[in-house]
Amino acid sequence: MAYTFKGGVWTDDHKYTKNVPIEEITPPAQVSISLAQHVGVMCKPTVKVGDSVRVGQLIGDVPGGLGCPVHSSVSGTVTKIDEVTAPRGGTSYNVVIENDGKNTLSDTVLPFGKKLSEASSDEIIAAVRAAGITGMGSAAFPTYAKLAAARGKADTLVVNCIEGEPFVCATHRLILEDPAAVIHGLKIIMVALGIRQAWIAVESSRKEEREALQKQIGEGGLIQLKKVTSKYPSGSEKQLVYALTKKEIPGGRTPLDVGIVVFNAQTCAAIYEALAKGMPLIRRVVTVDGDCIKTPKNLLVPVGTSVMDLIAYCGGLCAQPKKIICGGPMMGQAQWDPATPVTKMTSAVLVLSDYFDFESKLPPVCIRCGRCVRACPMRLMPLKIASAIEAGKTAEAAALGAADCIECGTCSYICPGGVPVTQMVVRAKAAVLEQRRNDARLKDRKSVV
Repeated sequence: MAYTFKGGVWTDDHKYTKNVPIEEITPPAQVSISLAQHVGVMCKPTVKVGDSVRVGQLIGDVPGGLGCPVHSSVSGTVTKIDEVTAPRGGTSYNVVIENDGKNTLSDTVLPFGKKLSEASSDEIIAAVRAAGITGMGSAAFPTYAKLAAARGKADTLVVNCIEGEPFVCATHRLILEDPAAVIHGLKIIMVALGIRQAWIAVESSRKEEREALQKQIGEGGLIQLKKVTSKYPSGSEKQLVYALTKKEIPGGRTPLDVGIVVFNAQTCAAIYEALAKGMPLIRRVVTVDGDCIKTPKNLLVPVGTSVMDLIAYCGGLCAQPKKIICGGPMMGQAQWDPATPVTKMTSAVLVLSDYFDFESKLPPVCIRCGRCVRACPMRLMPLKIASAIEAGKTAEAAALGAADCIECGTCSYICPGGVPVTQMVVRAKAAVLEQRRNDARLKDRKSVV
């Protein structure tokens, strides 16, 4: 029997590339590497136009505060440092590098150099930071900071192997083709945090993944496989923790408050790559799919590769695209520019036609069916939050829990009236958080006076 949670929806799988092996692409002629690929402070460039760089060389770092270093994914010459509009809004700087095709490795790419049994927690965490590893789901939280916060608080590690978004098969293929990297990364985390218990959460429908991982785990009770429902969004941290423990995490809290720390399977593999080979996070597995892609594939892609380069590598387009999405169709970001580069959190590039455009041609209307309430995995009342913000009632939206929305998209997906509920709740969430920041600034000013 699979562990489950309250709410959620059953989506169409569309896992067309689940049997397509990962293919390493030929690095493109040019990469554009963002200096804002993580939660926190944007990196400052450590290179300038005209500099020669090598694979794995540091090109951006955060002088202070929360953030992650950024490294070059190719060798070549820095041609410009661009200010660009980020897909989520705001601006970021991108380091544009002309690839010399030599793939010359930086002298800084060196294995950890110590046995894990002889390494301190601080040394492991420092190595993870130096490798620029972020959460490789959608959050992009700096991994070193998550490890540091979990010390002394977490007694259980959960490795999240769940890939609930339609189309996306990147984690699935990684687990089938290199389960050892996931397990070795898991063990590194256990050593760093002094944890004696680990659970690997795998969807109940993914028998082949469980078999591949179990073969690597072997016998023993420290690491256990847990079957979790394939219902969406079972991969969300709070829903996953509830499914496994039946402990609800209140708003504003994290799994650490119930003694659990959660890491994505691809993040675990990246930690192993960093310590065993010294390779920073400069490439990742990306699913390229959609009904407009001629030959859908799972690709190992250098960070900074453009969406149009990936489309071209997959044979180009076979239909007129309506939308390009980076990530899955439920939580991914629609792109307006095919030159948008792959980042550390890009799990997929989907190119979809009108066939997958489910936007109603009629004006949206709420029929008071209550489906959004039943489906919300956070047990919110999405349409009430949406109605409050439409009426300009930010305080009411806050009281209804707008800040707790995980932006999973289930309310829009399930709505028979075509109401863009998710977008409205996200707007409410942004307004509530901005109001809280303004209140905090006002309080600070008053305390100074």
